Amino acid sequence: MPQLNPEFFISQLFWLTIFFTFLLVFLWKVSLPRIATVIEKRQNKIDENLSSAKELQEEAHEIEKRINDRLNVAKEETNVKIKNTMSFLQEDASSQLNLLDKELEKKISTSEKQILINRDNQMEKINEEIVKITKITVSKLTDINLSDSDIEKEINSRKEALN
Repeated sequence: MPQLNPEFFISQLFWLTIFFTFLLVFLWKVSLPRIATVIEKRQNKIDENLSSAKELQEEAHEIEKRINDRLNVAKEETNVKIKNTMSFLQEDASSQLNLLDKELEKKISTSEKQILINRDNQMEKINEEIVKITKITVSKLTDINLSDSDIEKEINSRKEALN
């Protein structure tokens, strides 16, 4: 093998030195700066994305806080409206119940008056019938003819004695 022949060692070392020197200079001056630039751009992009993500996250937290504040305000307003509506409905119901009570009291009083009037009328009719029956009974049992006024006076005196 010619590579292991000692007479070619010097020329191989020469070309090896030249090749590795060229490779080192090429990597050092061309490839590594480009790679470093790409890595730096990539890192800058990552940093920008992270900073924008943090800003967006902060904005999201602020928006969430505003939404929660608005929800709390809306809940409070709703609770106040519900309480107001309930109190209004209770007041309205109580006022309507009062009106119904008054109407019922009026109807009851008019009914009581009507009952009393009907009772008095019926009592008068009963008294008239009693007078007639008494007159007929007395006339059949005896030959005495009593007047209606005499019978009524006697009935009224007996009622007063009972009361």
